[in-house]
Amino acid sequence: MTERQIRYPLVRQNGESGSSLIEFALVLWFWCMLFIGTVALGLNLTRTLQVIQTARDLGHMYAKGADFSSAGYTNLLTGGGTPPSASLVSGMTLTSGGNAVVIFSQVRHIYNGDGDCTPSCSNGGYDVFLNQIVIGNTSLRSSVLGNPDPTDLVVSPANGNTLNPTTHAADRTSQFQLIPPTGTYTGMGSQAVAYVVEIYMAQPAVPFTGPFAGLPAVGATNTGNYTRVVF
Repeated sequence: MTERQIRYPLVRQNGESGSSLIEFALVLWFWCMLFIGTVALGLNLTRTLQVIQTARDLGHMYAKGADFSSAGYTNLLTGGGTPPSASLVSGMTLTSGGNAVVIFSQVRHIYNGDGDCTPSCSNGGYDVFLNQIVIGNTSLRSSVLGNPDPTDLVVSPANGNTLNPTTHAADRTSQFQLIPPTGTYTGMGSQAVAYVVEIYMAQPAVPFTGPFAGLPAVGATNTGNYTRVVF
């Protein structure tokens, strides 16, 4: 007589199902937070690279004499004009209520003894603005260098040039000296001009939908990407 092997069906313990749901819920939140962080990091990295490259390109154009106060060059940034121009700054909305602002500044260090500061002048020893042009949403951010006195700007044409940079004290920068004293670097001496481009682009607020609805949106209105280049 052979012994018959009896197999008993597996019986799930009563608490196993509840424990699995709890474990899944705990792990799900971890992966949700990881997903949100990855999205935020990716968006921020993309915007950072875009802002840096755009600032370099515009800074090179500015230093080569591009007049961004003129309608033609302004339309290249904003996509304006008739017919609309192709914008050089994809993703940036450079309007009063847009998501970005571009600030162009020409800065000169005034030395006592310069041709227009002989033997001295009231702005001798200071960095001053020669020009500043702002395009976009000015409420997002202002220049770290400050701003020239609007009452000392050329009115016609309104090209952002200052009228009395050697004598008007309000045309001084915030004293982030961009041009070192004469002789520190070869080729940068009396009446040398630094061309500065600053860009700030606000981060987009990306809301979640579907199974992630209700989670905080990626990005906030008070954060963004800022860069500054000097030519």
